[in-house]
Amino acid sequence: MGVEGQSEDWERIIQGMIERARETAPSEPGVYKMPCGECVVDFFVTAEGEERWLVAGDGHSYTRESVVVARHGEHPWVRLYSLADAAAEIARLAALREGDLDRVVEDLTESIDDREIESVVRERAGMREVPLAEVADRFGIDLDDERDPTPDT
Repeated sequence: MGVEGQSEDWERIIQGMIERARETAPSEPGVYKMPCGECVVDFFVTAEGEERWLVAGDGHSYTRESVVVARHGEHPWVRLYSLADAAAEIARLAALREGDLDRVVEDLTESIDDREIESVVRERAGMREVPLAEVADRFGIDLDDERDPTPDT
């Protein structure tokens, strides 16, 4: 097999990899963590019907083909949820409860336990160990007071 035959083999292998990556890319617009495991992309469809893929921290607008080639990796695509998704879910829950938005928000906040809050605080603090009590003190929250979880003003 000559150099030209090897070149055709490599081209076929690479085209197959690109095709498989394109097939596994999301088809529903949204915000996703990419297969590289680090990048986040906002996938949307323009008014003209064209797909656009905006990678956080990158000024370029990608197509499906270019994003799967440039940002491939071993991790699966992970859909992340935006504030719009959260707002739509809260509105849906409120509609089920006859528009009682205050009760929905209260139920949601009651369902979050201290360990979950503590893990988010640690993550946002750059993985430093930050005691939950220290964060609560900073915001004027009494962790022992079950009656009113809102901070003093």
